[in-house]
Amino acid sequence: MQSRIARTAESLFVAKGFEETTVDEIAAAVGMSQRSFFRYFASKDEVVLDSLERLGLDLVTRLEARPLEESEWDSLRHAFEPVVERLADPEMREHDAALQKIVDASPRLFAAYLGRLDGLQRELSELLLARAVRRCGGAPDTVVLRAVVGGAFACLHAAMVHAVARPDDFGHCLDRTMEAMRPAAA
Repeated sequence: MQSRIARTAESLFVAKGFEETTVDEIAAAVGMSQRSFFRYFASKDEVVLDSLERLGLDLVTRLEARPLEESEWDSLRHAFEPVVERLADPEMREHDAALQKIVDASPRLFAAYLGRLDGLQRELSELLLARAVRRCGGAPDTVVLRAVVGGAFACLHAAMVHAVARPDDFGHCLDRTMEAMRPAAA
């Protein structure tokens, strides 16, 4: 049901605009009450941000599955594979582009999006820290580790900006960018 609500809401946001669409309209389009809507989402903002939340969970899961002996940088590249897969699928690519336009057009949503993105980077940094402790026994420099995660996300963002014009080149562009920006210690 949550997925159905999200898809319906996203269609309304694209058609009418995010600010112009009400929770009542979303609920009615799905065939439920406003109260039922709030069982699934705290607000209409959460409907849009839910997609990022699910993608973040995928990235964490992928990173957790990487071998301990793999460098942090290479593990992050492999963790980004769900993004590569989404951009390779024309339907998902179109869906994500529509959501990004909604986020970009709303200062409130954009601020929440950046907050969630920062939270995801912190979570991935903490996971990499825990992996490094298990692998080496000692703790690496957490500031440097956080910068490595930020650098990997900068590569991801650069490749995504490029992918707007050439979506089929995204995976190759991400690989090329991450290789060019590989930290000396990686």
